[in-house]
Amino acid sequence: MNNKSLYELGKLAQDGNEMAMMEIIKRKKTMIKRYSYGNEDQYQFIILKLIEGIQKFKF
Repeated sequence: MNNKSLYELGKLAQDGNEMAMMEIIKRKKTMIKRYSYGNEDQYQFIILKLIEGIQKFKF
């Protein structure tokens, strides 16, 4: 999965591929940590919103 683009991973994740969703989260982990400001609840909230956004996005 490392050689796929975020677009391809997004389409796979939207179709229910959990590994693709995990790869997206892994790629965005540094950005998520930066914007959670060290708050674990905020970190989980951002991940939840990322998952919801991928599921609703029209590819």
